[in-house]
Amino acid sequence: MNEWLTSALNMVLFKPGAYEAHVARQDVFKRGLLMLVVVTLVAGVLSFAIDAVGALRPVSLQQQRQEFEKWLENPMGFLGPMGRGMEMPPEFRQQLPDIRKGFEMGMKIENLPTPLPKVFGRLFEKVGKFLSTPFSRLAGWMGYALWVLLAAKLLGGRATLPRMLGATAVYSVPHLLELLGFIPCLGGLLGLAAGLWGLAVYVKAVAAANDFPLGRAILATVLPAAILFVVGLLATAGVGVAVALASR
Repeated sequence: MNEWLTSALNMVLFKPGAYEAHVARQDVFKRGLLMLVVVTLVAGVLSFAIDAVGALRPVSLQQQRQEFEKWLENPMGFLGPMGRGMEMPPEFRQQLPDIRKGFEMGMKIENLPTPLPKVFGRLFEKVGKFLSTPFSRLAGWMGYALWVLLAAKLLGGRATLPRMLGATAVYSVPHLLELLGFIPCLGGLLGLAAGLWGLAVYVKAVAAANDFPLGRAILATVLPAAILFVVGLLATAGVGVAVALASR
């Protein structure tokens, strides 16, 4: 374990030879996968603890009703300052009775007796959400790494899929800064710092996995994102044109 932590620390500090030693290991994919899962869980443990404590508090149905009635007085308030004085769309106003009925039905369901205290249900929900967070990060990491691997191959890269995944998983380590993400203002700054630091680690990992210079590694890393961005713009423009033509 001490060697594993030392290796991760050396890589995020960009120590000479650290990435090369990591990608040369036979178990690089296993180590990278374990690193990502552990980091994700550790980074979210304080937020989970806060949510769990909140779940243990009794739910005031009266307070929920008051908040709902307050929302009905200004449904556009969720837009913030933009929503002040904004007229409610007629279609939305017509749906208010159905919204009220749905709320009342929810209150009746909340009042139904349960075999176990309802606090257990809320607590289990928080535990399930916490334990599922690595899967979201795993899906995004693997999906994007496949596109980066393809771009790297087109640029002459020599990484195998396990080597690429095991190397790029190190990007998650700087996200340990998100451990304090629940702190107002500071959490946002730490999240930004973690994102930029993680991007630098990702590029370095792509370079090591493919025996690339940094310039080519940067291109392989950003090319898939640039292509997806352009495709998204074209798709949005296409939808806009289709809507404009349909409205004529």
